[in-house]
Amino acid sequence: MGKREENKRKKRAAMLAAGVAVFIAEGYERASIETVARDAEVARGTFYLYFNDKLALFQAIVSPWTDGLLSLVEQASAALSTAERPAEARAHYEQMALGIAQLGLMHQDAIMMAFRELRSPSDAGVWLRAEEEILLQRVTEITILARDRGLIVAPHPAITVRIIVGAVERLTFDVFMGSKLGDPLLVASEVVRLFSASLFDGLEQ
Repeated sequence: MGKREENKRKKRAAMLAAGVAVFIAEGYERASIETVARDAEVARGTFYLYFNDKLALFQAIVSPWTDGLLSLVEQASAALSTAERPAEARAHYEQMALGIAQLGLMHQDAIMMAFRELRSPSDAGVWLRAEEEILLQRVTEITILARDRGLIVAPHPAITVRIIVGAVERLTFDVFMGSKLGDPLLVASEVVRLFSASLFDGLEQ
């Protein structure tokens, strides 16, 4: 990497780091490009060489997490398409859950930003809800397919998916806010255990 490319990389990284700090401290609506540029020690005009607007900066910070979630779901879908027994499906669901927990540990700041804005009327909130709906729809589709193949028990897939996602969101928020629930991976394992008992109840393994 040449010196020019390295300088560009450092400036972008500085603006991303400043963006995280400003979004978490002030929230999306109150955060300003001026503050981000100042904290990143770049000119306001330089900001627009890297990001079209404030939303683009927000998306650049949060997208590695949301894209990672969708990637894990697609991996699970591919694995489930070859599963022939509930025990195999269970293993794939557990692997996906562990992957989601590990991904969350890598993107704690992005998750806290997302939780703060998810229900807000801001353009960041609108974008996050659209991303969430894509994920929910995809997981629901996978759940329907797994149910129809007799791999899981889910009479109402859309409801089941939203219950699980809601529980995971709440637990994740509590863990990252410093609750005494314990190691995030252990918390994830307990979530998987509880929901697995429901999804695979009565099925031959």
